[in-house]
Amino acid sequence: MKFTLPLVAVIAAIFILSSCGSGGDSISEVRLIPVKSGKEFQYIDQEGKIVINPQFRKASVFIDGLALVQTSGDESKFGFITEDGKYAINAQYLEATVFSDGLAWVVLESAAPSAIDDKGDLKFTLQDSEQVRVFKNGLAAFSTVTEEGEEKWGFVNKEGQVVINPQFSSVLNFNEDKCGVRNSEGKWGFIDKEGKIYINYQFDRVNDFKNGKCVVTSANKNGVIDKDGKYIINPQFSEMIIDGDMFLVEQNGKWGWCDREGKLIINPQFRFAYPFNGNEIAAVRTGKSYGYIDKEGKMVINAQFDYALSFNGKLALVENGNQYGFIDKEGKYVINPQFDDFSKDFQQYVKTGGSEFSTVNTDYFNVGAITSSLDFDSPEAFTGETALLNDRKDHKDFTLKYNFNGSRKPDNYTYSISLSGKGYGKNEVVISAILRKLSGYTKDEDRSTEDTYFYSDSKKEIKLFEKRGEIRLVITSIIEEVVESP
Repeated sequence: MKFTLPLVAVIAAIFILSSCGSGGDSISEVRLIPVKSGKEFQYIDQEGKIVINPQFRKASVFIDGLALVQTSGDESKFGFITEDGKYAINAQYLEATVFSDGLAWVVLESAAPSAIDDKGDLKFTLQDSEQVRVFKNGLAAFSTVTEEGEEKWGFVNKEGQVVINPQFSSVLNFNEDKCGVRNSEGKWGFIDKEGKIYINYQFDRVNDFKNGKCVVTSANKNGVIDKDGKYIINPQFSEMIIDGDMFLVEQNGKWGWCDREGKLIINPQFRFAYPFNGNEIAAVRTGKSYGYIDKEGKMVINAQFDYALSFNGKLALVENGNQYGFIDKEGKYVINPQFDDFSKDFQQYVKTGGSEFSTVNTDYFNVGAITSSLDFDSPEAFTGETALLNDRKDHKDFTLKYNFNGSRKPDNYTYSISLSGKGYGKNEVVISAILRKLSGYTKDEDRSTEDTYFYSDSKKEIKLFEKRGEIRLVITSIIEEVVESP
Protein backbone atom coordinates (compact mmCIF):
# COMPACT_ATOMS: atom_id res chain seq x y z
CA MET A 1 0.00 0.00 0.00
CA LYS A 2 1.66 3.17 -1.13
CA PHE A 3 1.24 6.20 1.14
CA THR A 4 -0.52 8.66 -1.16
CA LEU A 5 -2.58 10.94 1.09
CA PRO A 6 -2.73 14.48 -0.27
CA LEU A 7 -0.55 16.92 1.62
CA VAL A 8 -3.53 18.85 3.01
CA ALA A 9 -5.06 15.63 4.31
CA VAL A 10 -1.78 14.65 5.96
CA ILE A 11 -1.49 18.03 7.63
CA ALA A 12 -5.07 17.86 8.89
CA ALA A 13 -4.56 14.31 10.10
CA ILE A 14 -1.47 15.09 12.13
CA PHE A 15 -3.28 17.87 13.99
CA ILE A 16 -6.30 15.69 14.71
CA LEU A 17 -4.00 12.96 15.94
CA SER A 18 -1.97 15.31 18.11
CA SER A 19 -5.15 16.57 19.76
CA CYS A 20 -6.19 13.01 20.63
CA GLY A 21 -2.70 11.80 21.41
CA SER A 22 -0.59 11.60 24.49
CA GLY A 23 -0.48 15.32 25.12
CA GLY A 24 3.18 15.29 26.08
CA ASP A 25 3.56 11.76 27.39
CA SER A 26 6.97 10.29 26.56
CA ILE A 27 7.10 8.23 23.39
CA SER A 28 8.81 5.00 24.38
CA GLU A 29 10.75 2.79 22.01
CA VAL A 30 8.55 0.17 20.36
CA ARG A 31 10.27 -3.21 20.66
CA LEU A 32 7.64 -5.29 18.85
CA ILE A 33 6.39 -3.64 15.67
CA PRO A 34 3.04 -4.53 14.05
CA VAL A 35 3.48 -4.92 10.28
CA LYS A 36 1.50 -6.68 7.58
CA SER A 37 2.56 -9.37 5.14
CA GLY A 38 -0.38 -10.28 2.94
CA LYS A 39 -3.74 -9.67 4.59
CA GLU A 40 -2.87 -10.06 8.29
CA PHE A 41 -0.75 -8.25 10.86
CA GLN A 42 2.17 -9.85 12.65
CA TYR A 43 4.72 -8.57 15.15
CA ILE A 44 8.44 -8.36 14.40
CA ASP A 45 11.36 -7.43 16.64
CA GLN A 46 13.92 -4.73 15.83
CA GLU A 47 15.95 -7.14 13.74
CA GLY A 48 12.98 -8.13 11.58
CA LYS A 49 12.39 -11.53 13.18
CA ILE A 50 8.75 -12.64 13.41
CA VAL A 51 7.83 -12.86 17.09
CA ILE A 52 4.03 -13.22 16.76
CA ASN A 53 2.77 -14.88 13.57
CA PRO A 54 0.43 -13.14 11.08
CA GLN A 55 -3.16 -13.54 12.33
CA PHE A 56 -4.70 -10.15 13.11
CA ARG A 57 -6.91 -7.77 11.14
CA LYS A 58 -5.73 -4.81 13.25
CA ALA A 59 -2.98 -4.46 15.83
CA SER A 60 -1.72 -1.79 18.22
CA VAL A 61 1.71 -1.27 19.73
CA PHE A 62 2.39 -2.78 23.16
CA ILE A 63 1.77 -0.45 26.10
CA ASP A 64 2.66 -1.77 29.56
CA GLY A 65 2.92 -5.29 28.18
CA LEU A 66 -0.46 -5.43 26.40
CA ALA A 67 -1.48 -4.84 22.79
CA LEU A 68 -4.98 -4.49 21.40
CA VAL A 69 -5.67 -6.77 18.44
CA GLN A 70 -8.63 -7.60 16.23
CA THR A 71 -9.10 -11.16 15.06
CA SER A 72 -9.49 -12.04 11.39
CA GLY A 73 -12.60 -13.64 9.94
CA ASP A 74 -16.20 -12.65 9.35
CA GLU A 75 -17.05 -12.14 13.03
CA SER A 76 -13.86 -10.43 14.13
CA LYS A 77 -13.56 -9.23 17.72
CA PHE A 78 -11.06 -7.22 19.77
CA GLY A 79 -8.97 -8.57 22.64
CA PHE A 80 -5.62 -7.97 24.34
CA ILE A 81 -2.46 -10.05 23.97
CA THR A 82 0.83 -10.25 25.84
CA GLU A 83 4.24 -10.09 24.17
CA ASP A 84 4.29 -13.86 23.66
CA GLY A 85 1.14 -13.60 21.55
CA LYS A 86 -1.19 -15.17 24.11
CA TYR A 87 -4.50 -13.59 25.03
CA ALA A 88 -4.51 -11.87 28.40
CA ILE A 89 -8.11 -10.73 27.75
CA ASN A 90 -10.06 -12.82 25.27
CA ALA A 91 -11.18 -11.40 21.94
CA GLN A 92 -14.86 -10.74 22.61
CA TYR A 93 -15.44 -7.03 22.02
CA LEU A 94 -16.97 -5.17 19.08
CA GLU A 95 -14.75 -2.17 19.87
CA ALA A 96 -12.03 -1.39 22.38
CA THR A 97 -9.43 1.24 23.21
CA VAL A 98 -5.85 0.71 24.28
CA PHE A 99 -5.10 0.95 28.00
CA SER A 100 -4.46 4.42 29.39
CA ASP A 101 -4.23 5.42 33.05
CA GLY A 102 -4.66 1.72 33.86
CA LEU A 103 -8.08 1.32 32.19
CA ALA A 104 -9.44 0.51 28.74
CA TRP A 105 -12.89 0.99 27.26
CA VAL A 106 -14.60 -2.02 25.68
CA VAL A 107 -17.95 -2.56 23.97
CA LEU A 108 -19.80 -5.88 23.88
CA GLU A 109 -22.55 -6.54 21.35
CA SER A 110 -25.70 -4.52 22.12
CA ALA A 111 -23.98 -2.95 25.14
CA ALA A 112 -22.75 0.45 26.26
CA PRO A 113 -19.03 1.21 26.77
CA SER A 114 -17.50 -0.35 29.91
CA ALA A 115 -14.18 0.32 31.61
CA ILE A 116 -11.99 -2.70 32.41
CA ASP A 117 -8.66 -3.15 34.18
CA ASP A 118 -5.65 -5.01 32.76
CA LYS A 119 -7.05 -8.31 34.03
CA GLY A 120 -10.27 -7.79 32.09
CA ASP A 121 -12.35 -7.15 35.21
CA LEU A 122 -15.31 -4.83 34.72
CA LYS A 123 -15.04 -1.60 36.69
CA PHE A 124 -18.18 0.24 35.51
CA THR A 125 -20.42 0.90 32.50
CA LEU A 126 -21.28 4.30 31.08
CA GLN A 127 -24.82 3.43 30.05
CA ASP A 128 -26.00 6.68 28.45
CA SER A 129 -22.83 7.53 26.54
CA GLU A 130 -22.66 7.66 22.76
CA GLN A 131 -18.88 7.90 22.46
CA VAL A 132 -16.07 7.58 25.01
CA ARG A 133 -12.34 8.36 24.86
CA VAL A 134 -9.37 6.96 26.76
CA PHE A 135 -8.53 8.27 30.22
CA LYS A 136 -6.06 11.14 30.44
CA ASN A 137 -5.14 12.89 33.67
CA GLY A 138 -7.62 10.59 35.42
CA LEU A 139 -10.62 11.72 33.35
CA ALA A 140 -12.26 10.39 30.18
CA ALA A 141 -14.32 12.46 27.77
CA PHE A 142 -17.73 11.08 26.80
CA SER A 143 -20.66 12.32 24.74
CA THR A 144 -24.42 12.02 25.04
CA VAL A 145 -27.24 13.05 22.73
CA THR A 146 -29.86 15.47 24.02
CA GLU A 147 -33.59 15.21 23.32
CA GLU A 148 -33.05 17.84 20.61
CA GLY A 149 -30.50 15.55 18.93
CA GLU A 150 -27.44 17.60 19.89
CA GLU A 151 -24.22 15.89 20.95
CA LYS A 152 -22.79 17.19 24.22
CA TRP A 153 -19.52 16.24 25.91
CA GLY A 154 -18.59 15.81 29.56
CA PHE A 155 -16.09 13.86 31.67
CA VAL A 156 -16.13 10.80 33.92
CA ASN A 157 -13.51 9.78 36.49
CA LYS A 158 -11.93 6.36 37.01
CA GLU A 159 -14.60 5.40 39.56
CA GLY A 160 -17.35 5.91 36.99
CA GLN A 161 -18.59 9.19 38.47
CA VAL A 162 -19.61 11.95 36.08
CA VAL A 163 -17.54 14.87 37.39
CA ILE A 164 -18.24 17.33 34.55
CA ASN A 165 -21.73 17.11 33.08
CA PRO A 166 -22.13 16.92 29.28
CA GLN A 167 -22.43 20.54 28.15
CA PHE A 168 -19.74 21.20 25.53
CA SER A 169 -20.11 20.95 21.76
CA SER A 170 -16.66 19.37 21.47
CA VAL A 171 -13.69 18.66 23.73
CA LEU A 172 -10.09 17.48 23.63
CA ASN A 173 -8.51 15.37 26.37
CA PHE A 174 -7.20 16.61 29.71
CA ASN A 175 -3.49 17.25 29.88
CA GLU A 176 -1.56 19.23 32.49
CA ASP A 177 -4.91 19.54 34.34
CA LYS A 178 -6.45 21.57 31.52
CA CYS A 179 -8.68 20.66 28.58
CA GLY A 180 -9.78 22.47 25.46
CA VAL A 181 -13.58 22.77 25.10
CA ARG A 182 -15.81 24.33 22.45
CA ASN A 183 -19.04 26.20 23.12
CA SER A 184 -22.20 26.27 21.01
CA GLU A 185 -20.91 29.34 19.13
CA GLY A 186 -17.91 27.39 17.89
CA LYS A 187 -15.28 29.12 20.03
CA TRP A 188 -12.69 27.22 22.07
CA GLY A 189 -11.46 27.85 25.60
CA PHE A 190 -10.05 25.76 28.44
CA ILE A 191 -11.52 24.29 31.63
CA ASP A 192 -9.91 22.90 34.76
CA LYS A 193 -10.66 19.47 36.25
CA GLU A 194 -13.68 20.84 38.10
CA GLY A 195 -15.22 22.03 34.84
CA LYS A 196 -14.63 25.71 35.53
CA ILE A 197 -13.54 28.01 32.72
CA TYR A 198 -9.77 28.43 32.99
CA ILE A 199 -9.14 30.37 29.76
CA ASN A 200 -12.12 32.12 28.17
CA TYR A 201 -13.70 31.06 24.88
CA GLN A 202 -11.86 33.03 22.19
CA PHE A 203 -10.01 30.68 19.82
CA ASP A 204 -11.04 29.06 16.54
CA ARG A 205 -9.06 25.93 17.34
CA VAL A 206 -6.84 24.66 20.15
CA ASN A 207 -4.51 21.77 20.91
CA ASP A 208 -3.29 20.08 24.09
CA PHE A 209 -1.02 21.88 26.54
CA LYS A 210 2.55 20.56 26.55
CA ASN A 211 5.15 21.85 28.99
CA GLY A 212 2.96 24.86 29.76
CA LYS A 213 2.47 25.84 26.11
CA CYS A 214 -0.40 25.37 23.68
CA VAL A 215 -0.85 26.03 19.95
CA VAL A 216 -4.07 27.95 19.22
CA THR A 217 -5.72 29.28 16.07
CA SER A 218 -7.27 32.71 15.57
CA ALA A 219 -8.34 34.17 12.22
CA ASN A 220 -6.77 31.20 10.41
CA LYS A 221 -3.36 31.86 11.93
CA ASN A 222 -1.56 29.82 14.57
CA GLY A 223 0.25 31.11 17.62
CA VAL A 224 1.25 29.86 21.07
CA ILE A 225 -0.17 30.74 24.49
CA ASP A 226 1.13 30.07 27.99
CA LYS A 227 -0.81 28.44 30.83
CA ASP A 228 -2.50 31.79 31.63
CA GLY A 229 -3.77 32.24 28.09
CA LYS A 230 -1.24 34.94 27.16
CA TYR A 231 0.45 34.82 23.77
CA ILE A 232 4.06 33.71 23.73
CA ILE A 233 4.07 33.72 19.93
CA ASN A 234 1.45 35.83 18.19
CA PRO A 235 -0.71 34.11 15.54
CA GLN A 236 1.31 34.21 12.29
CA PHE A 237 1.80 30.68 10.94
CA SER A 238 -0.59 28.55 8.90
CA GLU A 239 0.14 25.52 11.10
CA MET A 240 2.23 24.83 14.20
CA ILE A 241 3.21 21.70 16.14
CA ILE A 242 5.03 21.75 19.47
CA ASP A 243 8.33 19.94 19.02
CA GLY A 244 10.20 20.00 22.34
CA ASP A 245 11.68 23.48 22.76
CA MET A 246 10.95 24.29 19.11
CA PHE A 247 7.89 24.49 16.91
CA LEU A 248 7.37 22.82 13.56
CA VAL A 249 5.65 25.50 11.44
CA GLU A 250 4.05 25.86 8.03
CA GLN A 251 4.32 29.13 6.14
CA ASN A 252 3.34 29.78 2.52
CA GLY A 253 2.95 26.08 1.87
CA LYS A 254 6.40 25.14 3.18
CA TRP A 255 7.50 23.63 6.49
CA GLY A 256 10.32 24.61 8.82
CA TRP A 257 11.01 25.30 12.51
CA CYS A 258 10.96 28.30 14.81
CA ASP A 259 12.20 28.80 18.38
CA ARG A 260 10.14 29.58 21.47
CA GLU A 261 10.06 33.28 20.56
CA GLY A 262 8.77 32.59 17.06
CA LYS A 263 12.09 33.25 15.32
CA LEU A 264 12.74 30.95 12.37
CA ILE A 265 15.71 28.65 12.97
CA ILE A 266 15.14 26.32 10.00
CA ASN A 267 13.58 28.25 7.14
CA PRO A 268 10.32 26.83 5.74
CA GLN A 269 11.49 24.94 2.65
CA PHE A 270 10.08 21.43 2.85
CA ARG A 271 6.88 20.15 1.27
CA PHE A 272 6.16 18.32 4.52
CA ALA A 273 7.96 17.46 7.74
CA TYR A 274 7.51 15.46 10.93
CA PRO A 275 8.64 16.65 14.38
CA PHE A 276 12.03 15.65 15.80
CA ASN A 277 10.19 14.20 18.83
CA GLY A 278 13.37 14.22 20.92
CA ASN A 279 15.58 12.81 18.14
CA GLU A 280 18.53 14.56 16.55
CA ILE A 281 17.14 14.09 13.03
CA ALA A 282 13.65 14.52 11.54
CA ALA A 283 11.87 13.22 8.45
CA VAL A 284 11.15 15.80 5.73
CA ARG A 285 9.77 15.70 2.22
CA THR A 286 11.59 17.55 -0.52
CA GLY A 287 10.30 17.15 -4.06
CA LYS A 288 8.69 13.72 -4.25
CA SER A 289 10.99 11.99 -1.78
CA TYR A 290 11.62 11.83 1.96
CA GLY A 291 14.93 12.17 3.75
CA TYR A 292 16.20 13.29 7.16
CA ILE A 293 17.67 16.57 8.39
CA ASP A 294 19.50 17.60 11.57
CA LYS A 295 18.51 20.49 13.83
CA GLU A 296 20.46 22.93 11.68
CA GLY A 297 18.39 21.96 8.66
CA LYS A 298 21.21 20.02 6.99
CA MET A 299 20.23 16.91 5.04
CA VAL A 300 21.98 13.99 6.76
CA ILE A 301 20.11 11.12 5.06
CA ASN A 302 19.47 11.92 1.41
CA ALA A 303 15.88 12.20 0.17
CA GLN A 304 15.40 8.77 -1.41
CA PHE A 305 12.29 7.24 0.16
CA ASP A 306 8.69 7.26 -1.05
CA TYR A 307 7.59 7.79 2.56
CA ALA A 308 9.31 8.04 5.94
CA LEU A 309 8.29 8.27 9.59
CA SER A 310 10.10 9.87 12.51
CA PHE A 311 12.63 7.74 14.35
CA ASN A 312 11.37 5.62 17.20
CA GLY A 313 14.45 4.67 19.18
CA LYS A 314 17.14 3.52 16.79
CA LEU A 315 14.84 2.69 13.85
CA ALA A 316 12.63 4.58 11.40
CA LEU A 317 10.04 3.13 9.06
CA VAL A 318 10.50 3.96 5.37
CA GLU A 319 8.82 2.98 2.12
CA ASN A 320 10.33 2.12 -1.21
CA GLY A 321 8.55 0.50 -4.12
CA ASN A 322 5.31 -0.09 -2.17
CA GLN A 323 7.21 -2.10 0.44
CA TYR A 324 8.11 -1.03 3.98
CA GLY A 325 11.33 -1.57 5.89
CA PHE A 326 13.40 0.08 8.64
CA ILE A 327 16.61 2.10 8.56
CA ASP A 328 19.12 3.16 11.22
CA LYS A 329 20.29 6.73 11.84
CA GLU A 330 22.94 6.42 9.15
CA GLY A 331 20.27 5.63 6.58
CA LYS A 332 21.26 1.96 6.25
CA TYR A 333 18.63 -0.74 6.13
CA VAL A 334 18.36 -2.80 9.30
CA ILE A 335 15.22 -4.51 7.99
CA ASN A 336 14.93 -4.53 4.19
CA PRO A 337 11.67 -3.34 2.56
CA GLN A 338 9.49 -6.46 2.53
CA PHE A 339 6.23 -5.65 4.30
CA ASP A 340 2.99 -4.72 2.57
CA ASP A 341 1.76 -2.33 5.24
CA PHE A 342 2.27 -1.13 8.79
CA SER A 343 -0.14 -0.56 11.64
CA LYS A 344 -1.67 2.91 11.66
CA ASP A 345 -1.52 2.67 15.43
CA PHE A 346 2.27 2.42 15.17
CA GLN A 347 2.25 5.43 12.84
CA GLN A 348 0.18 7.50 15.25
CA TYR A 349 2.22 6.43 18.26
CA VAL A 350 5.46 7.49 16.56
CA LYS A 351 3.92 10.83 15.52
CA THR A 352 2.19 11.85 18.73
CA GLY A 353 2.44 9.16 21.41
CA GLY A 354 -1.30 8.56 20.92
CA SER A 355 -3.25 5.64 19.54
CA GLU A 356 -5.51 4.83 16.62
CA PHE A 357 -7.68 3.05 19.19
CA SER A 358 -8.52 5.93 21.52
CA THR A 359 -12.31 6.07 21.11
CA VAL A 360 -15.23 3.64 21.23
CA ASN A 361 -18.89 4.02 20.29
CA THR A 362 -21.81 2.55 22.15
CA ASP A 363 -23.61 -0.46 20.70
CA TYR A 364 -26.37 -0.15 23.27
CA PHE A 365 -29.81 -0.34 21.71
CA ASN A 366 -32.64 0.63 24.05
CA VAL A 367 -35.08 -2.20 23.39
CA GLY A 368 -37.09 -1.02 26.38
CA ALA A 369 -38.02 2.13 24.46
CA ILE A 370 -39.89 -0.14 22.04
CA THR A 371 -41.47 -2.61 24.46
CA SER A 372 -42.63 0.17 26.79
CA SER A 373 -44.51 1.70 23.83
CA LEU A 374 -46.47 -1.47 23.18
CA ASP A 375 -49.84 -1.40 24.91
CA PHE A 376 -51.93 -4.48 24.18
CA ASP A 377 -55.02 -3.11 25.93
CA SER A 378 -55.16 0.58 25.03
CA PRO A 379 -52.70 1.70 22.34
CA GLU A 380 -51.50 5.29 22.41
CA ALA A 381 -53.62 6.34 19.42
CA PHE A 382 -56.81 4.84 20.86
CA THR A 383 -58.84 6.93 23.28
CA GLY A 384 -62.38 6.17 24.30
CA GLU A 385 -64.63 5.43 21.34
CA THR A 386 -62.31 6.78 18.64
CA ALA A 387 -58.90 6.07 17.22
CA LEU A 388 -56.34 7.69 14.95
CA LEU A 389 -56.34 5.35 12.00
CA ASN A 390 -52.60 5.76 11.48
CA ASP A 391 -50.01 7.12 13.88
CA ARG A 392 -46.25 6.77 14.23
CA LYS A 393 -43.45 7.36 16.70
CA ASP A 394 -40.02 8.18 15.26
CA HIS A 395 -36.89 7.40 17.26
CA LYS A 396 -33.26 7.59 16.18
CA ASP A 397 -33.05 3.77 16.22
CA PHE A 398 -36.58 2.72 15.25
CA THR A 399 -39.95 3.79 13.87
CA LEU A 400 -43.14 2.50 15.50
CA LYS A 401 -46.39 2.69 13.52
CA TYR A 402 -49.97 2.13 14.69
CA ASN A 403 -52.46 0.94 12.12
CA PHE A 404 -56.12 0.44 13.06
CA ASN A 405 -58.75 -1.42 11.10
CA GLY A 406 -60.72 1.71 10.32
CA SER A 407 -63.73 1.41 12.61
CA ARG A 408 -64.42 4.06 15.26
CA LYS A 409 -63.85 1.56 18.04
CA PRO A 410 -61.42 -0.89 16.50
CA ASP A 411 -61.31 -4.55 17.37
CA ASN A 412 -58.10 -5.07 15.41
CA TYR A 413 -54.89 -3.04 15.23
CA THR A 414 -51.27 -3.56 14.23
CA TYR A 415 -47.92 -2.34 15.51
CA SER A 416 -45.23 -2.18 12.80
CA ILE A 417 -41.63 -1.74 14.01
CA SER A 418 -38.85 -0.71 11.61
CA LEU A 419 -35.32 -0.75 13.04
CA SER A 420 -32.54 1.66 12.07
CA GLY A 421 -29.39 3.17 13.56
CA LYS A 422 -28.10 0.97 16.37
CA GLY A 423 -31.25 -1.11 16.08
CA TYR A 424 -30.49 -2.11 12.50
CA GLY A 425 -30.19 -5.87 12.12
CA LYS A 426 -31.40 -6.55 15.68
CA ASN A 427 -34.86 -7.88 14.89
CA GLU A 428 -34.20 -11.04 16.91
CA VAL A 429 -33.26 -8.99 19.97
CA VAL A 430 -36.51 -7.03 19.74
CA ILE A 431 -38.63 -10.13 19.14
CA SER A 432 -37.08 -11.81 22.18
CA ALA A 433 -37.91 -8.74 24.30
CA ILE A 434 -41.51 -8.72 23.06
CA LEU A 435 -41.84 -12.43 23.82
CA ARG A 436 -40.76 -11.71 27.38
CA LYS A 437 -43.49 -9.07 27.61
CA LEU A 438 -45.97 -11.70 26.40
CA SER A 439 -44.99 -14.15 29.15
CA GLY A 440 -48.27 -13.48 30.97
CA TYR A 441 -50.30 -14.64 27.99
CA THR A 442 -50.99 -18.19 26.83
CA LYS A 443 -49.01 -19.39 23.85
CA ASP A 444 -50.88 -21.33 21.17
CA GLU A 445 -48.38 -24.11 20.55
CA ASP A 446 -50.41 -25.66 17.71
CA ARG A 447 -50.49 -22.50 15.59
CA SER A 448 -47.08 -21.05 16.50
CA THR A 449 -44.08 -21.79 14.27
CA GLU A 450 -40.39 -20.79 14.27
CA ASP A 451 -41.27 -17.50 12.57
CA THR A 452 -44.77 -16.71 13.82
CA TYR A 453 -46.04 -16.63 17.40
CA PHE A 454 -49.64 -16.70 18.66
CA TYR A 455 -50.60 -15.67 22.20
CA SER A 456 -53.93 -14.94 23.80
CA ASP A 457 -55.88 -14.23 26.97
CA SER A 458 -59.62 -14.11 27.56
CA LYS A 459 -59.99 -10.83 25.67
CA LYS A 460 -57.52 -10.74 22.81
CA GLU A 461 -55.26 -12.67 20.48
CA ILE A 462 -51.77 -11.44 19.64
CA LYS A 463 -49.84 -12.49 16.55
CA LEU A 464 -46.10 -11.69 16.33
CA PHE A 465 -44.17 -12.12 13.07
CA GLU A 466 -41.81 -10.46 10.56
CA LYS A 467 -42.79 -9.16 7.13
CA ARG A 468 -40.52 -7.36 4.67
CA GLY A 469 -38.00 -6.65 7.42
CA GLU A 470 -40.59 -5.16 9.78
CA ILE A 471 -41.63 -6.67 13.09
CA ARG A 472 -45.41 -6.79 13.31
CA LEU A 473 -47.82 -7.31 16.18
CA VAL A 474 -51.47 -7.84 15.30
CA ILE A 475 -53.85 -7.55 18.27
CA THR A 476 -57.38 -8.81 17.72
CA SER A 477 -60.26 -8.67 20.19
CA ILE A 478 -61.90 -11.98 21.01
CA ILE A 479 -65.68 -11.63 20.65
CA GLU A 480 -67.43 -14.16 22.78
CA GLU A 481 -70.29 -15.88 21.07
CA VAL A 482 -73.51 -15.46 23.05
CA VAL A 483 -75.59 -18.63 23.17
CA GLU A 484 -79.28 -17.98 23.85
CA SER A 485 -81.08 -20.38 26.11
CA PRO A 486 -84.01 -22.27 24.52
